[in-house]
Amino acid sequence: MEEPLNLALNLMGTFAFGLSGGILAVRKQMDLFGVLVLAVATGLGGGIMRDIILGHTPPATLNDWRYLAAAGLAGVLVFLWYGRVVHHSRFITAFDAVGLSIFTVTGTTIALNAGLSPAPAALLGMLTGVGGGVLRDVLAAEVPLILRSEIYAVASMLGAIIIIVTDQIGLSGIPVEIIAAIATFILRMVSVRRGWRIPIAMPK
Repeated sequence: MEEPLNLALNLMGTFAFGLSGGILAVRKQMDLFGVLVLAVATGLGGGIMRDIILGHTPPATLNDWRYLAAAGLAGVLVFLWYGRVVHHSRFITAFDAVGLSIFTVTGTTIALNAGLSPAPAALLGMLTGVGGGVLRDVLAAEVPLILRSEIYAVASMLGAIIIIVTDQIGLSGIPVEIIAAIATFILRMVSVRRGWRIPIAMPK
């Protein structure tokens, strides 16, 4: 049974990622089924990967109807009221950043609570954060954000590191998780706004 805080945060992240998946599906002119598939895959993907790696089977996102409902509701809302949900392409980035932030924080925290050491916990937190977005992009025939030069996985890494460092010095709880999520969100959104990129290897 999940703690109320983790459940609430994971449901928020699922809904936010579901919105980003639904928005991309509508932009790709998919039908209702396609919108729902992309919304659900985006919303549940990271959590399923995390739970399978930790040996938590069946994954919480498949064992609790509220996760599927949150992702499905996000897809339906986008399909029916796309014009009201999003007015320009920045919204998909904003919703994705919210999901990235929340899932990174909860994923890292859950990994630590499961007994993982700092480095594996940080990696699993990052996987939880980026996993849904990777599935979304692959299903929509897009190059995943983590394979582009955008500050995406790096933003997730920042949130995971904050959780790890504060845990090592004996700090934990809601305030730390909020700070880590906000830091991840801000870095992601500021990098998009300012056009920050990771250096790309140039063939000679």
